Amino acid sequence: MLIMATISHRQMKRHSIDHSFTFPIAKNIKRLRDYSSKHDWTLECKRKLKKGYHRKGEEEEEQQHQEYHCYVYLKFFPSTLKCSIDVIVKSTEITSNDYDDQEAILIGKTRIAKPIKSGVIRVRLVSSLFSADTDVHEDISLIKLETITSQSFYHHFDKQFALVLKNNRIGPGVIGKLFVESLDPLNGSYTNNPPIFELNLNLASEHEIFFTSSNQKIQQNSTLPCGCILTSDPSRLTISDECNLILNDMKIVHRVAEPLRCLWKSIGRELSPSIQENELDDINQRYFLTEGNHECTYQLLRLWYMRRPYEANIRYLLTRFKLPFNLIENIHNDVVRIFLSASN
Repeated sequence: MLIMATISHRQMKRHSIDHSFTFPIAKNIKRLRDYSSKHDWTLECKRKLKKGYHRKGEEEEEQQHQEYHCYVYLKFFPSTLKCSIDVIVKSTEITSNDYDDQEAILIGKTRIAKPIKSGVIRVRLVSSLFSADTDVHEDISLIKLETITSQSFYHHFDKQFALVLKNNRIGPGVIGKLFVESLDPLNGSYTNNPPIFELNLNLASEHEIFFTSSNQKIQQNSTLPCGCILTSDPSRLTISDECNLILNDMKIVHRVAEPLRCLWKSIGRELSPSIQENELDDINQRYFLTEGNHECTYQLLRLWYMRRPYEANIRYLLTRFKLPFNLIENIHNDVVRIFLSASN
């Protein structure tokens, strides 16, 4: 009996377990637990990043769908022959008209809205009728820049140009061009892509601006001291030998080109077959966008003299091309007479 009791006690002691005892956790098991928590954190970050990219894609898509119009206004100050051109680029989401200047004339606007992406935007004014008003430190290049950031919801902005009229008349018709262009970040050029907006600036006949230099009209059909008779009647229009300057002087060609700048193509076609249509296109492509109509007219008159030197003169110009009478007055009084007075 005693022997059996001892064996039974030993067997029970062998199977008894102290529940307060803790086993040490193996290193590989701990690393697995830590990895599991890190893995959960990584998944959470991935979810947040995915949401961020998705939100950014939605914003970019929304920006690409945003479209804009461009409006151009002219305000003229007759006492000083100065003017201001205001360019407004506005989102189609904005329906209200905030431009409340009743004296300003709308001279250009887009018919089709276009998107504008983030980047550098250049607003460029091209016209031979205006020059920069340096009295108020306007940049002579007539170029304005605008930086559009990706955070902007609406890319609306406005740019203003302070200008001086080059002569005493503008309009009716196209008085200039406006380009809104985006910078190509790959090569730093604005000319690789088509412009966002390209607008003709039109001045209607009711807004035509015209002043004579002396503020007086000369009496038609009367003989002037120089021997010329200025009249709207082509049969009586007479240019004297004294005023019949030959277009071989760079200065006189430059000055004559200014009042004729809006008519240079029609004058060029009147000079056919001496000057061909493809030559007019070549002049337009080389000089119009960079220099304007004045330079195109200057190059045309030079080409005319080189081709037909015996007829490239003031008399032929004023009597053969059926010019408006105000242009005949302008060229005679403000170009020829002033040039002759300065030469004497």
